Amino acid sequence: MFCDCCTGEEQDIADCVEGAPSALALMPTPMTAPVPPAAPVKRTLQLKKDASIEWGHTLGIAVVNTASGLVVAKLNNGIVENHNKTAAPEDRVYPGDRIVACSGMFDPDSMVKSLSEAVEQWTVDQWTVDVESMPSLEVVISKQEGAQLGLSLTMRASGTLAVAWVRAVGLAMEYNDANPDALIKTGMRIVAVNDVRADAQKMVQEMKEATTLRILLREGTLLASPRR
Repeated sequence: MFCDCCTGEEQDIADCVEGAPSALALMPTPMTAPVPPAAPVKRTLQLKKDASIEWGHTLGIAVVNTASGLVVAKLNNGIVENHNKTAAPEDRVYPGDRIVACSGMFDPDSMVKSLSEAVEQWTVDQWTVDVESMPSLEVVISKQEGAQLGLSLTMRASGTLAVAWVRAVGLAMEYNDANPDALIKTGMRIVAVNDVRADAQKMVQEMKEATTLRILLREGTLLASPRR
């Protein structure tokens, strides 16, 4: 799947999850001051088409076509996710990332057309893609029996979890107290928990079942208003 039909910021798909663990509170997003914008990180990736691999014939992303690039709104099975499976964590593509160039093309409409034609008509087997993402923070938390994680989260249609706020009591606040230069903050997006990504419900389940949580967070989002 490859499209530019998404419109704007993805919506909450749940304010709570029935049966969520006591260590994880899923709550509606409160009225809070916006997180100051951070400078995006840019990297160049090689995406390869390979029909011999499952889902190797489809790109597997939905994008929002904005004036500044193609923002990844949703990840599904496909070439991008196949790339993610073998890529280093810092080179993976997550919802909220922005494609700013593709094989020398910078115009969003041209990138959409080129990628769509390449996938549908098999005109090329590999693309060079420049991707921007917000700065990442990896947090490792060991869950203790009876301890509260202390994060209030909302599930997003993009498959990420948004941090609504960090509770005053819990493992997340203990982490913040010990790491004042690398804080978990309101407005961050959880894009992966251990090896689970692109599926908010599965990440919640991983938080419930795993004893050690390796949580990858991104500052805010690059998602902007779609082009008209």
